[in-house]
Amino acid sequence: MPAPFTAFETLSQMEPNIAFHAATATLAFCLTPFVLWRRKRDHLHKKLGYIWVTAMALTALSAFTISNIGGVGRFSLLHGLAVLTLWTLVVAIRMAIKGDIKGHQAALRNLATFGLGLPMVLTFLPHRTFQKAFSAESPWAGLVVMSVIYIAVIVWRTKRRKRYSARSVLAPRRVNGADLFQ
Repeated sequence: MPAPFTAFETLSQMEPNIAFHAATATLAFCLTPFVLWRRKRDHLHKKLGYIWVTAMALTALSAFTISNIGGVGRFSLLHGLAVLTLWTLVVAIRMAIKGDIKGHQAALRNLATFGLGLPMVLTFLPHRTFQKAFSAESPWAGLVVMSVIYIAVIVWRTKRRKRYSARSVLAPRRVNGADLFQ
């Protein structure tokens, strides 16, 4: 059984650029439920949203300082994901400014699921720093747990999307004094 602080000891041994990347990704990951799946869109949503977008942008930008993850030269598929993350953030912010809230929500929810969730699962591949920090004796345990959580989130999102799309189709709408269905 590992000592209780093994994870923190392993993380403290990281190179500064990797530690920064891990810290900003963890911040974004922890804020995700409060920003993206909170029903109320108020002042707190906006403030936390600014922090979340900043954390995501810093995570993507700091990915370019990490070059020991394989690929062609200094770049890998994860660097491509960083470019896609930055692009999605720009598009999502422009959508919010233009008032396209549905597009804004969809872009950021997809970014959280695929641009944050998937790489978070992959950090638990055997022999990676996070895997060693959290499950040193069982190299596959972290990956299995994170994969199950990731799949559960995707299933939940799919069911939720179907439920809300069914509601919006059947929701009555008032037009010129008459109740109509969309």
